[in-house]
Amino acid sequence: MKEFDFFNKIRKESQEELLAVRVPSGMQLYAQGDICTDILFLTKGRVRVVRHHENGQSVLLYYFEKGEQCNVNFTSSYNSAPAAGSAIDETELEGYDIPAELIVRLFIEDKEFQRYVFDQYAKRLDAMASMIEEIIFSSLDTRILHWLQSQDSKKIHISHEELGDILGTSREVVSRILKTFEKNDIVKLSRLQIEIC
Repeated sequence: MKEFDFFNKIRKESQEELLAVRVPSGMQLYAQGDICTDILFLTKGRVRVVRHHENGQSVLLYYFEKGEQCNVNFTSSYNSAPAAGSAIDETELEGYDIPAELIVRLFIEDKEFQRYVFDQYAKRLDAMASMIEEIIFSSLDTRILHWLQSQDSKKIHISHEELGDILGTSREVVSRILKTFEKNDIVKLSRLQIEIC
């Protein structure tokens, strides 16, 4: 837990309780509609949180990674409410899976932990506001290009269907736009890979 900014600021008793639980990689994440009983704090890896629609499509809500926890997970655990989205691991994960009862107590008793949680909510709200703005004011081809350019590598290992799920559109639409990009020498396409030129 020492990787988290709030850890050194909270009370010693709180630190000891949080250090008592550690979960290795290979954790099972939650699905939309689940009632979460534990809250995941990542020390390694990256998780994509998506919202599914009844028509089978989904849209990216946000990512969380090392040093963060998930707002959907926190809200579901804290309120015993169905999760508003699904968490999909994008890499191998490591972290701490803390029982909700302990987190609820820390949230009530420890102001530094409260500050950390509210900072996470502010960060997600800002990311989601940017996403809504992009959906309303940017064309889908611009959104796809921005997403590709925001990745850590020029070679992105992803299917057209997964990219469609992230951006809230169909595989067919993504494939059509990517083929146009390829004709204009913006990307090179191969099986489960998109390379930015």
